[in-house]
Amino acid sequence: MKKFPLLFLFVIAAVLPAKSQSLARVTSGLDIGTGYLDQEWAPAATYHQELSLSNFPWFRVGWGIRAWGYYAGRNDLLPKSTALSADTLKFGRLSSSGVSFLLGANVRIWRIDLGANTDLAGIAFGIKRGGLYTKPSLFEGAGAPYYNDYVSSNPSTLNALPLLVDRQNGQSEVYLRYWITDRLGIKLGYTYGQVAYSTEVKLDNGHRRFSKTYGMPFASIAFPLYN
Repeated sequence: MKKFPLLFLFVIAAVLPAKSQSLARVTSGLDIGTGYLDQEWAPAATYHQELSLSNFPWFRVGWGIRAWGYYAGRNDLLPKSTALSADTLKFGRLSSSGVSFLLGANVRIWRIDLGANTDLAGIAFGIKRGGLYTKPSLFEGAGAPYYNDYVSSNPSTLNALPLLVDRQNGQSEVYLRYWITDRLGIKLGYTYGQVAYSTEVKLDNGHRRFSKTYGMPFASIAFPLYN
């Protein structure tokens, strides 16, 4: 259910520009901060641009680039969020970084921006780690030689639409950005993300990508650029 408010904003963002004949101005900025919850960190630096429309000066559609990271301790990754099989990759630590292209929208009220954004496509990278492959089942599959053994894995490199698609790396966020002055602001919100690792070998049911979702509050410092 968390996904639908975000999707609604992005649909509006795609429709409104087509209905306006005259464009107003493009603004840009940089947000730097991190999310944290229960020993999980998700730092991010986001360069964003927003286009305001003359007919809707309070509403802006945006795009940008997000450099992100996800760092956590013990975690279990699954082949699919709805997988019926019980195979799991267990890690003592996770660390993944990436760069993504994002789409967003926000509403300006006085000095406050209320908005949301999500990654569309990106790349991820990180340290190769061994995940303990487990499957508590009486039936063996193609991954049987690796049951209860460590399987070499990396953050999945190519990713798209992590808000909608399983086993993708990336982030989405809803936020409130308050401009303290014309040159400095603070941004508070909630990050919803996904971290995915790929194994070097195919396991049961041909699975190679395993993932988990996470969510946490975040805080950032905001700087306007070229405005």
